[in-house]
Amino acid sequence: MARWLERSQRLLGELAVREAESIGAAAADAVATIRNGGLIHAGGTGHSTLLALESFYRAGGLAATSPIWGLDLFPPQAARTSTQEERDPAHGRAAIERAGVQAGDTVFIASQSGINGAPVEMALASAERGATVVAISSRLHAAKVTSRHPSGKHLFDAAHIVIDTGAPYGDALLERGEGQASYAPVSSLLTIAVWSLILEGVVETLDAEGESAPIWKSSNAPGGDEWNQKMLDIYTPRVRAL
Repeated sequence: MARWLERSQRLLGELAVREAESIGAAAADAVATIRNGGLIHAGGTGHSTLLALESFYRAGGLAATSPIWGLDLFPPQAARTSTQEERDPAHGRAAIERAGVQAGDTVFIASQSGINGAPVEMALASAERGATVVAISSRLHAAKVTSRHPSGKHLFDAAHIVIDTGAPYGDALLERGEGQASYAPVSSLLTIAVWSLILEGVVETLDAEGESAPIWKSSNAPGGDEWNQKMLDIYTPRVRAL
């Protein structure tokens, strides 16, 4: 009953060691963006949209973060449609335009396979605007599948900084008998772990320099609303989703 937990813990430990340099580079770029008055954008398509939910307007999260997503790319809105739409580069470019990515921003894009047109186009469009692009994806999965983007690029190919989650091909951790589908996916857990490690690096760097990290507090705790109003006053004019 504990196979998924055991394997997930192993993957998390390997990720922290293997990707330490890339995670550090991404955190350093995010710090520079915050210091220069820019925004951190994060998201993806399909279930990788979870990165947008985890990073945006969240207790303990960065107030300088803006979500990248769209209802046309979000499974709970329209499951089968979202699978088709995430293959269309136009939807990825539209998501970047909605987010208002600008030069000097840092853009985190998650995709398990890194092959679909929308996330690859998100990366290309962000780079065109002068932002630093951080890809969060699985090299094991990407190596076994062909890109659906017209350029032939995977998400890794369109990013400045690459973070490999180490998630297995097909995402699911637990195998069954021959001819049966594996189950219990792990990419969401690994993606959120990457984000949390980056967040830790950003806040620790700013704290060490005596700077104030723009962090949300829980609105369900005393004083939370008052604290968050200060963040809203600063970021509402800049973060379109607020």
